[in-house]
Amino acid sequence: MGAIDVKFERTVKLDNIDPDSSAIEAEAVNQMLGKSLPPALDTGIGAVDFEHGQLLSCMASLRQLCVDPTRDTCLPCSGEQRAHCESSLIGILGDLLAFILDHFHTEEKAMRDSLLYMLDREVCEAHMEDHARISEKIQQIVAAIEPDKTVLQVRELSALLERWMTHHVDLHDKALARWIARQESFTDLFKKT
Repeated sequence: MGAIDVKFERTVKLDNIDPDSSAIEAEAVNQMLGKSLPPALDTGIGAVDFEHGQLLSCMASLRQLCVDPTRDTCLPCSGEQRAHCESSLIGILGDLLAFILDHFHTEEKAMRDSLLYMLDREVCEAHMEDHARISEKIQQIVAAIEPDKTVLQVRELSALLERWMTHHVDLHDKALARWIARQESFTDLFKKT
């Protein structure tokens, strides 16, 4: 387990998850507790799926950050509560940024190792461009942190992560997984002869 993995295990509190907080989370709470990912997020690539599980845990932590996530401002909360939320958000964002860079490296290494990059560069470049857009958006959220707007930033980040988990995984990660599975099947065929 890498340093990021250990850091996330310390950061995420799975016992505080509200299973009604989103469609992805409701299905994924049990999976985060040691079972498999929801079928919609399962790529079949062990390292990638493990990291997707960590991302679901991060999303759960984000949703538990604010005492009243329906607000548009943090002003009704005490100064102490606002400072706590802002500090927690900064910690989650720092961990998240480090994590996604490591995660994207894992996926991009899989593209190169499987030779997909050599055979279908356009597909890989689109996948990597999506990684860059996600990283850039998270960096924009980090740069825009305001103590009185933490609740809005949490919602924005949560929506970004949920879109990533649904669209990016389905469009890019599963295509990479299918390629790797085909390549492994082809390699296994030649090992038998």
